[in-house]
Amino acid sequence: MFSIRMLRYWWVGQAIAEESRRQGRPLRVLDVGCERGWLKFFTPEGAVERWVGLDWDVRRECLENARYDEVIRANFDEVFPVESGCMDVVVNNHVMEHLPRPGSTMAEISRVLRVGGIFLGGSPTMPHWLASLRESWLRRKLRLGQVVPGGHINCLSPKRWRNLMTDTGLEPEFVTGSHGVRFTGSWLESQRWWIRLNQFWGGLFPSLGSECYVCGRRSAFWAAHTKLKKQPDAHWRPVWAGFAATVAVMIAFSTWSTWQSWIQQDTQQLHSWIETHQEGQDQFIISHDDSGSRLSHRHDVRAADGLNEALILLKQHPHAHILVSERDLGTLCQSDAGHDLVIDSRLPRVFRDDLILVRSGIPGTSLRNYWFTESQLDAQAVPKSSAPAVYREG
Repeated sequence: MFSIRMLRYWWVGQAIAEESRRQGRPLRVLDVGCERGWLKFFTPEGAVERWVGLDWDVRRECLENARYDEVIRANFDEVFPVESGCMDVVVNNHVMEHLPRPGSTMAEISRVLRVGGIFLGGSPTMPHWLASLRESWLRRKLRLGQVVPGGHINCLSPKRWRNLMTDTGLEPEFVTGSHGVRFTGSWLESQRWWIRLNQFWGGLFPSLGSECYVCGRRSAFWAAHTKLKKQPDAHWRPVWAGFAATVAVMIAFSTWSTWQSWIQQDTQQLHSWIETHQEGQDQFIISHDDSGSRLSHRHDVRAADGLNEALILLKQHPHAHILVSERDLGTLCQSDAGHDLVIDSRLPRVFRDDLILVRSGIPGTSLRNYWFTESQLDAQAVPKSSAPAVYREG
């Protein structure tokens, strides 16, 4: 199972394969920021004739495992050590957000692309106005020396990606989002429908996804300055946006209904539990917040604001039941009342807690025996003056 973040390599590999089929031949690919060479493992066989990697920190994995034909150390803020117009594809995947001058880097990418070649890029994203604010914040941290080398110093919105491409002679062919929600390690990320749903969201709202991916084609020098444009295709985005909004509302309503049903089920279970232990005039002191709010309308319930208030109420009603969460038993055992309390009943997993009903004056398992092990009870019974003898033997 791959994390959904691996889509960043998968879609680039598929785009390279599609361009190879379009050209009718294997391609020359320049991977700007190749790192360990992950991209090659996600690219179909036969789509690439020559792999060239650029990185400021050349990894042995690119040569030994990924087997790039050539890996060159390079500073992406300077002129690339690559000839002009020699590459069919240039990839810059999750690198641009780390660079101080994206425009300069894009100009170099355009230079090494042949006319008709494609650029494939990707980065984290957000709406343009928010991206501008985040970048100002990142640049301020950079000036203060609070950004480690190689950290994020840019934030690229879909609009900025388009501007970077058009400014450097690349005609944008598509700008899309990758996914809306990521649960790394979850079973969801191995489900086809979950992947498709995330891609659908990213396609509708590129700036509202987690990551943005772009493709631009290198135009001839004169074409970069012409005003000729293709007639825009019919725009279906408003229709899809309305459909997506409807689906989102339905999912939200379904989630809310499920949550309310779960709350109601736990509430009914709790009421039944209390009724089972009600023997006529019994009083119940509730120190569990969720349970107290659900039982506050009962005449036989005293809701306490925490365990300390519950112990005060217990002094006023010495034979009352006390309802606590299991995680509070340790504190209750240390109190003066802990010596006389016994376990009355246990109800697991109600309102995300294991609940315990305790009471004094009845036979049963001592609260202290339930909570402490025998060795802990023995240790508590040892006088303080003799305690160090345990450690002298070792």
